[in-house]
Amino acid sequence: MTVLIHSYQRKVNDTHKNNAAAYAAHIDSSILQLRDTVGYIYSSDAVFQGLYLYQPAADKVSSINSMLNLLKLQVRSNRNLGGLFIYYDSDKKPLYYVNEEMSFQDKEILKKVGRAVQGVSNAFIDYVVKAENDTYYNAYMQKNSAAICGNISLSQGIPELSSDAETYGIIYEGVFYLISGLRPELSDMEYTLLKPGKNIVHGSVAYVQKLDSVNMSVVKIVPHNIWLYVSGVHIILFLLGLMLILFCIRLYRFTSNQLSIPLEDMTNALQNIQEGVWEVNFTASNRITEIENVRQTVRIMLKEIEQYKIRSYEEKLEKQKVQLQFLQLQLAPHFYTNCLKNAYYMLMMKEYENAEEFLLCLSAHLRYLLQTDATVVTVQTEKDFVQNYINMESILSSKPFICEMSVDDKALEVEIPILALQLFVENSIKYARGIEGRNLQIQIYVRYLSTDDGNNIDIIVSDNGPGYPEELLCVLNQKDVFSDSKTGIKMGVGIINLLSRLRLHYGEGISWYFENRNGAYSEIILPAMQGGEVS
Repeated sequence: MTVLIHSYQRKVNDTHKNNAAAYAAHIDSSILQLRDTVGYIYSSDAVFQGLYLYQPAADKVSSINSMLNLLKLQVRSNRNLGGLFIYYDSDKKPLYYVNEEMSFQDKEILKKVGRAVQGVSNAFIDYVVKAENDTYYNAYMQKNSAAICGNISLSQGIPELSSDAETYGIIYEGVFYLISGLRPELSDMEYTLLKPGKNIVHGSVAYVQKLDSVNMSVVKIVPHNIWLYVSGVHIILFLLGLMLILFCIRLYRFTSNQLSIPLEDMTNALQNIQEGVWEVNFTASNRITEIENVRQTVRIMLKEIEQYKIRSYEEKLEKQKVQLQFLQLQLAPHFYTNCLKNAYYMLMMKEYENAEEFLLCLSAHLRYLLQTDATVVTVQTEKDFVQNYINMESILSSKPFICEMSVDDKALEVEIPILALQLFVENSIKYARGIEGRNLQIQIYVRYLSTDDGNNIDIIVSDNGPGYPEELLCVLNQKDVFSDSKTGIKMGVGIINLLSRLRLHYGEGISWYFENRNGAYSEIILPAMQGGEVS
């Protein structure tokens, strides 16, 4: 009983500590995501910068609409965000988009608090707001006359309460904020004296967990009573133990004759299961219904485990498919609005032939990108798409450029991830076209390589532009480059995204190399695949 009680005490303490740690980890992760989102819009987004720069009225309306769409996208794609607020002119209503779970009263309070902070400083400010229905952590950044404020709900991620007496809260800048449950009779000063770990104060036990991202602590408080040390189960076990001692002699004979052999047989079967042998065959005779029920339960359990393994594998494949589609959609170009405007201007200038050719190219471009099931295409298909894209840009561009493509015949039917070529051509046109004194030249080479280790596709794209920034080359030439790799250079986002798709599709069987050779030089080597299999 002593061992059981000590074990129970450790289990209870570990449970409360783990609950506080899990809650703290969730809040920590949400704060980091919030800061990344706010910092990205603050430092990198051109639309946000346009709100505090002088713009004609029409352009400013366009910037406001674009910013609203950006806020909506960020909040919807990150379920941990409570909302994002943009303050630009002091006499204008703020732009905002909030999570649908946020109440109207809380939204109005957060708007007013953010407006009150505006103008205090151009630096980063974080603060906690106790609203009517929830408590929020806010990250605020201001630049000139525009500011962005994002928040998260501090009630998210709270583990399920096992009793009404449990309380969750946070300590921030010497103030205790009640998040869930009833507030214990402690002052703010007493809360600030709590140390990380287990604290006993005023008839309560407080489990404190500090956050890594911000000077904030999570507190879980439970009553300090006997049920923290002894449960009703222990009392029942004590009584049962006394009864078992009285009947132990009679039970000894029964267990020897009626249980030992069947249990030994069952033990051997379970050992076989531990060694990976899933075929179970119970050989010992048995007349006890309970043991037979256990045998049947084991057989059913093994069948359920086998079905679970199949379902788990199918779910894993589906998850990979969804992730591939999500990464593919991230690569969609963002120049369609300009395309439509240019087509409109062509029609206005009565350049009907150019407009007709351009709209046909744009139609083929969109049809290719909106393939919902296509994650891989043949090299021939991607080559035709790149040529169509070049035709579009040639119509739009007043400055000529040259794109040469050389593809081995054996490589034309090999499958590659969609947009694997177009991304580099688009980067070259976007970032290298404006070179003074010479026209842009792009070279594309696709080679079919046969080696002792198998067949591969070597893709090389180069141009005569200014090349990659050194900071970006350091990131791209790392062995492990994922879609969440940090880089402040816009042209690197699409390339990192592509490398993530390639790693997800091919695993470790790929390699890449980026450098500057009188311009940007990009090389990727992939296993040659046809019909979903390595050729």
